[in-house]
Amino acid sequence: MDRRTRFFWSLTIFAGIFLFGWEAFVLSDIRSEREEILQDAKNVSIGTDEELERVIEELEAKLAHQESFKFKLKNNPMKLNKVVFLTDEMGRLIQSMQTNTIRVSGLYMNFDPPRATVEYQQKEFQVKIGDRVGKFKIIRITENGVVAYRDGKAKFYPLQGRTVTADATRAMTRGPQFDDEEEDY
Repeated sequence: MDRRTRFFWSLTIFAGIFLFGWEAFVLSDIRSEREEILQDAKNVSIGTDEELERVIEELEAKLAHQESFKFKLKNNPMKLNKVVFLTDEMGRLIQSMQTNTIRVSGLYMNFDPPRATVEYQQKEFQVKIGDRVGKFKIIRITENGVVAYRDGKAKFYPLQGRTVTADATRAMTRGPQFDDEEEDY
């Protein structure tokens, strides 16, 4: 055998011995880890009464905390004016959240006398002619809105979302039968 062949055989045998030693070391490390895991598993007690009681107490504490929570809505989510913003025919935003004035949100003309739903200071009221809402006295309910008397003046409040011309508002606020009614206030 020449020197070159002997060198490659020696290198191959040396590499084989090195790989065998390396695998033996790795396998012994894996075996020791497996034995540690088995030993730990023997010491763990699953489903004991103490563990179960601890879990039950933790769940009862969470439930008691949830029962003490009080949920209260600040605003009524069913009111569409919180989500939908209405504009008149000119594209101007109709202000509905003024708290010092009334806002007409519904008219019921099929009742005798007619009735209306008005909002005043973020509260809803069902009114008929002659009722008072805050400082306002309802003196007329038409198919377009409500006429209310306050501080010596009568003012027309249209149904929210409906716009009425200035002439129509004057005609609804002033009329021969209406002038007689003002003296009573």
